[in-house]
Amino acid sequence: MWGVPRSELLGRQTQATTEYFYDEDGLLVRSETTWEPRWLPEDVSWAQAWRRWVAGKCPGCGLQLADTTAMRDGEPVHSYHVPDPARCYGCDELLKDDKERAKKPTVRPEALLRHVEQVT
Repeated sequence: MWGVPRSELLGRQTQATTEYFYDEDGLLVRSETTWEPRWLPEDVSWAQAWRRWVAGKCPGCGLQLADTTAMRDGEPVHSYHVPDPARCYGCDELLKDDKERAKKPTVRPEALLRHVEQVT
């Protein structure tokens, strides 16, 4: 699930230490390279906190359930407001195009790759 640790996203580069082993004549026999762990304890803590935050979201509104379900003295602790929706005119054009395409026979319309281009 996790590809890159947080510390790497912030620029940390993992460090390597190489130890060389020589025989009694001074010839190199082998070397061992040890890398520091890619995931630091702090990275694991951030990942766990993020998973808890995602798990605590309401599937409906996306806010944290700990806040939206909090009660004090039988009353909700917080109040909420739903502002007027904004319209995405790009999506609006896609929906208009859907209606036009529904009037014409199209073979496998779900295979069409569509995008929206801004004209002005």
